[in-house]
Amino acid sequence: MEKRRRRIGNREGNPEERTTGQRSCFRCGKELRPGGLFYLFQIKVISGFDEILMEPTGEIDQQLHQLLEQVQHCDPKELEREVYEEMTLIVCKGCRDRLVDDLRYSREGPFQIRKDPEPTLH
Repeated sequence: MEKRRRRIGNREGNPEERTTGQRSCFRCGKELRPGGLFYLFQIKVISGFDEILMEPTGEIDQQLHQLLEQVQHCDPKELEREVYEEMTLIVCKGCRDRLVDDLRYSREGPFQIRKDPEPTLH
């Protein structure tokens, strides 16, 4: 299986931020100055498998034929993304805090926007 890496440098997904030295927050679009503080979210999305396979009902050959028909009409890259995808998001301190809070407390509803984010150390 080929691993996919996608670099998302700003809202438009422009990977040229490395060569130009310009970065902007993926979430809010704020410009991130060279040498300034920014955070990377390195995300891997991997299809899960709980090791449970349902017993097929009916003719197995017919089911395999139907499955092959479905796959032939799908985009191979999209099928690959359904199984595995990597991406890197560049964000500012405020968006980092909000995203981490949302991931940490996701069952509590939408994340709250902090009035004053934690102080910046860098």
